[in-house]
Amino acid sequence: MSELFDSRMTEWREQIDAKLKELVERTLYPDEFKSILEYALFPGGKRLRPVLFLAWHELFADIDEYALEYACGIEILHSYSLIHDDMPCMDNDDLRRGKPSVHKRYGEGAALLAGDALLDLAYRILYAPTARCEKTPLTMTYAPFGDNGLIHGQYLDLFGNINSLDDLLKVHALKTGALISFACTSGSTIGRCMLYKAENDLVYSTGGDCAPIIKDRSDYSDGYSAAVSFGEAFGIAFQLYDDVSEYIDGENISGTSVLNYIDLDRAKTMLNTKLNDAAKALDITVGGDTAFLRELLDKFVIA
Repeated sequence: MSELFDSRMTEWREQIDAKLKELVERTLYPDEFKSILEYALFPGGKRLRPVLFLAWHELFADIDEYALEYACGIEILHSYSLIHDDMPCMDNDDLRRGKPSVHKRYGEGAALLAGDALLDLAYRILYAPTARCEKTPLTMTYAPFGDNGLIHGQYLDLFGNINSLDDLLKVHALKTGALISFACTSGSTIGRCMLYKAENDLVYSTGGDCAPIIKDRSDYSDGYSAAVSFGEAFGIAFQLYDDVSEYIDGENISGTSVLNYIDLDRAKTMLNTKLNDAAKALDITVGGDTAFLRELLDKFVIA
């Protein structure tokens, strides 16, 4: 299973990277500004959020160009948030993924505009209708950007009174968790929207002439609720994993680490409990093979 998992991860990351370069190149910005956008987008780390989108989408429908582009929209949105979070008026981080953060490399003005440009590009992608002109997930589910997610979470991080574990977990749920949850629920939503009824059978449409692609799927009714439960649990688990692994690697405990409120053993227990909760969500009938998602969860277990 691990070989298949690694192969799929490599394939999807390569496709995501190629599509991201294409999306930036399509813009009308000067070449020097495009270079700043690419600097922010590459290298891309795990590409976790677009991979989650693709994995959930694939449970219901094949990955097409629309799905790949939508996955990249989520990654572009994530990158915008990192640029702004790193700036001196926010978290004031000089490094991001082992290289100077955008404002350290290009200056604060260029960094601010690069974040704005990526946010604008993400919205254009995420609001684009499918080939069959269905509503997109942003019109069917909450958008995890403003009061339901990133901006609310960052405000609480900077100006809120974080005095307890519950306060901290709320920030993590709004910042890290909201976008991870959206990757899962939007992947599920778009995948399921490719379904339509034809002669009392569930089939898939690639759009256009709606030519059906028959797949062996038994029940899709609980796909959204499974994605919600998985995304909420894994979103918190991902942040807990960061806090615990950084401490184990010898890094100082940051001001937003869960280890300011609980000890290492309890943090590990909480992490693995959240991962188990995410795995249980996959037990809900969703129609497709969840092996990839289950192995992804295993990568975050800390004994």
